[in-house]
Amino acid sequence: MLGARHGWCATASLLAQFAFAATGRGSELPSTVIVSSNASDARLARALVLIRGELSALGLDVQVRVADAVEFPSPTFETTNEHLTLDVKEGAIVVRVFAAGASVPLLESVDPDGPDVTAEVIAVRAVEALRAARLLPSQAERAAAPKPPAELPPVELPPAELPSVEHRPAPMAPQMAILQLSLGPTFVQSPHGVPQLSAHAAVLVGSRWGFVALGAEGSVSELAFERKAGSAQVSRRTLFLQLGARVRLRSAWEVSARGGVSYLRYTAKGAAAPGYLQRDLEHGTGAFLLSFRGAYYFVRAFGLYLDVSGLVAFDAARVQLADQDVVSLDRPSVAIGAGVLLGAF
Repeated sequence: MLGARHGWCATASLLAQFAFAATGRGSELPSTVIVSSNASDARLARALVLIRGELSALGLDVQVRVADAVEFPSPTFETTNEHLTLDVKEGAIVVRVFAAGASVPLLESVDPDGPDVTAEVIAVRAVEALRAARLLPSQAERAAAPKPPAELPPVELPPAELPSVEHRPAPMAPQMAILQLSLGPTFVQSPHGVPQLSAHAAVLVGSRWGFVALGAEGSVSELAFERKAGSAQVSRRTLFLQLGARVRLRSAWEVSARGGVSYLRYTAKGAAAPGYLQRDLEHGTGAFLLSFRGAYYFVRAFGLYLDVSGLVAFDAARVQLADQDVVSLDRPSVAIGAGVLLGAF
């Protein structure tokens, strides 16, 4: 409520200055303003209504055009009209004002995710940009002047929440890493036994949407099984290759899905009870791996991730103590991991 009240007060002050500037330049100012936008949400649609209403109240003929893509005027567009466009591009609202006869626009940008950025604030910024464009000398005046135009008088701003009008590039949305390293622990759960703690490391190489990941995992703790015939401790090492896709949500969140193959290597050490034979064994097999990941980036090259994956071994390792089957590992298994992401662009 308070932000809207400030917006309306700023609009009233702004339009008073706009009317004064229009009167000062007289009939040479165009009477028609063409407002165009590719707006698709309710806030920008309301901002267009506010712009049209306020400019119409000053006696201007306002034509509003809404399309999927904003059409910018050509360098030879009619000199009796002014053009104001609202273009949503790369996460920012870009306001362009083409004064009559001008081929280069005056630019202003608004962060749609900024605090207290309402339809009223967007409308005030657009009308302020139009007023500033009218204060600038026309192309004919610049061509006739033997020297560069004198410095424009300072313009008093409305309340502090409206920054000064200046030519600023639209803010760039955070990009995704081309090369990325993920490090962290992983807990692997087979159908029987307790979760096994592993260390995870992977390198990701890709573009904005697709990537290839190569990595490895190794057991930090061993799985222990004990029966009357003796006990066994099993460790697990993994190499994996995955193809995946990802998408950035807003500016800091990312989700991804990946699938691929793994090579599993098991090492089993036993301790036999009296009367039984002790053997240390190794077993290798391939596996299919599918995982989903969510990530949050604090800065462009550093973030945290949470990963959930499932694995099915082609030739599952079976643990036996004497003639008793104890467990079949990774047929299937589920893993939950978390850690840090370090990226390069």
